[in-house]
Amino acid sequence: MKKMSLRAKMLLCILPVMAIAMILLTYIAANQSRTAIRSATQGQMEQSVTANVNAVEGKLDVIKNTCVNITEMISTSYKFVTMDNYRGTLSAIIKENDSVLGAGIWFEPYAFDQKEMYIGPYWYRDGSSIVETWDYSNADYDYFNEEYYLNAKSLSQGQAKITDPYYDPTSGKIMASCSAPIIDNGTFVGCVTVDMELTDIQDMVSSVQIGKTGTAMLTTSDGTYIYTQDNAKVQNAVKMTADDNASLASAASAVIGSNSTSVSETYFTEGGDTIMLLYTTIPDVNWKAMIRMSTTEMDETVNALIKQLILLCVISLIVGAAIIYVFVMSIAKSINNVKAFAGSLASGDFTVDKIVAKSGDELGQMSESLNDMFENNRDVISKISDGSVQVSETSTGLASMANELSDQFNSIQGNISGVNDAMMSSGAATEEVNASVEEVNASVHQLAAETEKTSADAADIKGRAREIEKQSKQAYDYAISIADQREADLIEANEKAKVVDQIGTLADTIAEIADQINLLSLNASIEAARAGDAGKGFAVVASEINKLASSTSEAVEQIRDTIDGVQEAFGTLSSSSGELLAFIKETVTPDYDKFVNVAKQYGDDADSFGGSSENIAQMVENIRASMEEVSKAIQNIAESTQDTADLSSRVNDSVMAAADVVSNVNDMSSKQEAIAGTLEEIVGKFKLK
Repeated sequence: MKKMSLRAKMLLCILPVMAIAMILLTYIAANQSRTAIRSATQGQMEQSVTANVNAVEGKLDVIKNTCVNITEMISTSYKFVTMDNYRGTLSAIIKENDSVLGAGIWFEPYAFDQKEMYIGPYWYRDGSSIVETWDYSNADYDYFNEEYYLNAKSLSQGQAKITDPYYDPTSGKIMASCSAPIIDNGTFVGCVTVDMELTDIQDMVSSVQIGKTGTAMLTTSDGTYIYTQDNAKVQNAVKMTADDNASLASAASAVIGSNSTSVSETYFTEGGDTIMLLYTTIPDVNWKAMIRMSTTEMDETVNALIKQLILLCVISLIVGAAIIYVFVMSIAKSINNVKAFAGSLASGDFTVDKIVAKSGDELGQMSESLNDMFENNRDVISKISDGSVQVSETSTGLASMANELSDQFNSIQGNISGVNDAMMSSGAATEEVNASVEEVNASVHQLAAETEKTSADAADIKGRAREIEKQSKQAYDYAISIADQREADLIEANEKAKVVDQIGTLADTIAEIADQINLLSLNASIEAARAGDAGKGFAVVASEINKLASSTSEAVEQIRDTIDGVQEAFGTLSSSSGELLAFIKETVTPDYDKFVNVAKQYGDDADSFGGSSENIAQMVENIRASMEEVSKAIQNIAESTQDTADLSSRVNDSVMAAADVVSNVNDMSSKQEAIAGTLEEIVGKFKLK
């Protein structure tokens, strides 16, 4: 991983993250879409169930109201009218209402006619005519024990009850009877029945169609089919709990066991497919209204969406990889230029050309900073190189003069020894000694002049050393200042880079808004579909909004991809800048510090050399004074040879001390030459021309 190129690292780091993010996005979008579509479909199914229940209730209410109205009329008139009067009224009701198959009046024993126990005329439709029959007014039929009669007997005045539907083999129709009590002053005197045909209800239930597989069903309170797509089950009065499909029969138990009028849901399997079943109870009659739909159909749109999202993810990854590759190539080119330039400087080659910075971004600013450091360092090293040459030349001259001075002191020492020998051998050599003293005095004067020159050179060397130390210190401070400034700039750039995170937050907000718009457009499309032709225009608008939301989502994804690339580039640039600052602080700055220390040591050596020169001057002054004493002694040598010999001995000691001082000066000159050599060696590592 460490040896991989920058573009390979970014591709390996960014593309897997993008792929994982897109997979998660696809998974989340699919789940949310599946939930939304199922919720919308379920809502549509619930509305259809509710609409069917309301429609069925409406038809049943018409039958019950008709039955109650007839009982109200009969309860107030049965004592003084004949049955012929009722015949016309009920016949007219049957003709006017297609849902009414027939109607009958059933009295308690002897309530209508004190001679007849069974009074139960029945009128029914036969083609276009109304037929009256009294076939049910006998003991064989015994209507007193029929369900409709017993239901009416248990009701209060103004109430009606409908029996469970049943299949009439004669007419081939599904029927149900509605009965209401005839009450006279609180006494039950009979009932009225209105037989209703359920064909309209069946047609209404069969017309419900949601999608391809969404159909409705209707059963009685005990689960007997009133309507289902399999008409044989209706004709054979099959119960839902006894259906051949065991899974449906199991779900039917929950349906039949519920008396709630709110819409509930359950599931069963059919042909390997899972079916959603929504059901509710129709009040008063406890019939069960249901709508069933395949969950596979509900998920068709989601599956298509998943395929589109997968294709979009693949395309996005390919495009993202291409964009990252091009962007990284541009950054890598700039970084390689900086790397080559820094490598040349690290090897001490200051003959390279400056970096050409074309951009104004952080890489361009870093290149300009390197160019500034290059110029400043080259000037400092050039000055150090010039100063080292001057120090070397001065040291060479100083060493030459020290050697010459040493030779002269050796000569003086030999002369003084000769004087002592001459004085010990004979006082006649006074004149020769006097001449030697004058020669020594001249040498002393020359030594004094050379010493003054040496002191001046030492002062000059000291001044140059202090100047080099000052320039090195300035260069060191400037390098530290540049490193601190660039570090502050890098921190400021990183702070500014945080605005990319804010852009990412805005992109997330836009994505959420786009999702909400997409959901709203989906709901609008569903509502438009429900509205039929009147909602076509609104459906077009909803479709355009959906396209806009999809385009917005795609744009947000591109923004997120771009933000990820920019953040990765900022991270890489920050790391490279940190390495460059570390190079300045850990390599360049310590080198400057060494230059400062060398210059300081050079100045200290110059101080020491100057002090030695002053000591030599003082010794030379002492020698000169001694020579004057020697001269006086020679003048008085005739009077005291012994005194002159003593003075000569003292002069010899002084010359020996001066010789030692000159030897020290020679050693200092050698050290100064070594320092100059070190400076030349350091500067020689840099190529300036």
